[in-house]
Amino acid sequence: MLLNRQAVESGRIPVPEAARRALSYPERVLQIGEGIFLRGFADWMIHRLNVSGRFQGRVVVAAPRPTGARNVARLNAQDGLYTVWLRGYRNGELTDAREIVTSVSRGVDPHADWPGFLALAEQPEIEIVLSNTTEAGLRYEPIPYPASEAPATYPAKLTAYLHRRHQAFGGSPAHGLTIVPCELVDDNARVLRELVLRHAEDWGLGDDFAAWVVSANTFCNTLVDRIVTGMPSDLDENGRRSLLGYDDALLTVGEPFHLWAIEADERLRRLWPFDSIGLDVKYTDDVTPYRVRKVRILNGTHTSLAPVALMCGLETVREAVEDPQVGRFVRWVAESELVPAAAAELGNRAEAEAFAAATLDRFRNPYLRHELRAIQQNNLAKARVRLVPAVTRLTQITGQAPPALSLAWACLLLGFAPAGAGGVEGNPGPAADNDPAARDELTAAWRSEGEAGLAGAVRRLLAATAVWGMDLNTVPGFAERVACAVQSIRELGPRRALGAWLEAHAGGEMV
Repeated sequence: MLLNRQAVESGRIPVPEAARRALSYPERVLQIGEGIFLRGFADWMIHRLNVSGRFQGRVVVAAPRPTGARNVARLNAQDGLYTVWLRGYRNGELTDAREIVTSVSRGVDPHADWPGFLALAEQPEIEIVLSNTTEAGLRYEPIPYPASEAPATYPAKLTAYLHRRHQAFGGSPAHGLTIVPCELVDDNARVLRELVLRHAEDWGLGDDFAAWVVSANTFCNTLVDRIVTGMPSDLDENGRRSLLGYDDALLTVGEPFHLWAIEADERLRRLWPFDSIGLDVKYTDDVTPYRVRKVRILNGTHTSLAPVALMCGLETVREAVEDPQVGRFVRWVAESELVPAAAAELGNRAEAEAFAAATLDRFRNPYLRHELRAIQQNNLAKARVRLVPAVTRLTQITGQAPPALSLAWACLLLGFAPAGAGGVEGNPGPAADNDPAARDELTAAWRSEGEAGLAGAVRRLLAATAVWGMDLNTVPGFAERVACAVQSIRELGPRRALGAWLEAHAGGEMV
């Protein structure tokens, strides 16, 4: 039996009455992003708010990329319904709970139905735009006005959507929207608004439209935190069907921990009173402290460990932290490098250390299978946002390039070495969804090794300012340490090279 609206309304798949009532609520949220994170985070929260009776609105989901068509089809096959399964420790207590989420109404694929996506702008009930398109999603691409087909980027889609809404309602301030981006980019809302205004200017949409974007729409900076992994690793399809009593192609597994910090105005606080029902949502004037703590420590540790652990033959975060060698490296990079980098920004070492300890405990969650290859997606954009600031800050503090991050960078770069140039067993290859131009630039830099030597190739790799946001050769000693790590990995293999690195640093003092 497939989970869908008919099965729920007939009672064949039971849900609480308050959750079933939500199936009739109007669409009040447009969500750009059909992936597992928003399903297990924001949509779950909106579901909880609907069940409490405090929002009474549903979410229409649009895919930001053509690859999202599969999830859109799954959502529509199940009438937007899916199960969220939260497992792990929360405040020291083991949690294992499942519920059917009824907040999503349907999915839309702008790349297959651009007019249908734009028609959503004419729905007056929609009040909020929510998004998560990864760090790479907030970018600018110069393109003509997308009159007949969807543009590639989220900012361009949003600009066209807002322009249609401006036209549909005559520029009415009352039909402006609250826009809540969840991409892990500093000042994500400010960045998104600037990209929208840039497209508006390029497309000649007029001063009235630009003024309406600024005055009638509120862009809210945010910080999000929850590990969401998708399907449970310990159950196959038959096991899931037996456990649930129905088929659910969108079953979403996550940890109980969640945090959403939002620079919200009074309107959003009234619309979404998440804190009133016990959810960990922080309405604040400044999300910076939450962002620094999370992006530098939790996300930074993820991005650092993934290329090292993959090269050592591991598959999940839990395997990485429990591995005798990789686990020691993970603790080193978190405690000795990412904590002091975050503490320098936060001005609070104890808070950074406590968050790091909690983070490592979350990584050991026995119920989550957090795939390292999932973390590797868009790893160049992630390294730029999460690790480059830590590298530069640590070098300022200590006067030398950070050794653990240098090793992580070596493994990251080796993933882009073309066949025959890397020569490393276990090389995971280029990560999925990276910007093609960035990927090609790094591959070309590796091909220069024949003439420039390893040191020259590494300098060229680190000089890719379009990839890293700066020339990393300006970080004293960083190129030398990265090149040394590459050479060690090639000569000894990943495992022995990591062992040699740990032996060299075992007696070192934490910064």
